[in-house]
Amino acid sequence: MSSASTFVILILGVVVIAVICVKEVERGFVSLGCMGTYVKADFFRLDRLCDECYQMFREPEVYMICRSNCFKNNYFPLCVDALLLLEEQRRLDAMVDKLYGKR
Repeated sequence: MSSASTFVILILGVVVIAVICVKEVERGFVSLGCMGTYVKADFFRLDRLCDECYQMFREPEVYMICRSNCFKNNYFPLCVDALLLLEEQRRLDAMVDKLYGKR
């Protein structure tokens, strides 16, 4: 097999893996109850915030509860407060509203 063929096969493999990863993230988006607009950067920012909250308290439930109902719950603001991100609260709430969608 030539090096060009090997390169093409490698690129196709990478593309397939990337598509699978995107589908997994989108499935996670829906499984959290999100029915709004999927904005990758916002979703990952909010998810990272919940992960940081988990890292602070080291309780597995914290991560799950923080993300529940597409981040629209009573625990998410507590994590924002615990991480000293109150000055970002409005921006974070806008992200949540966009992902959560209209009900």
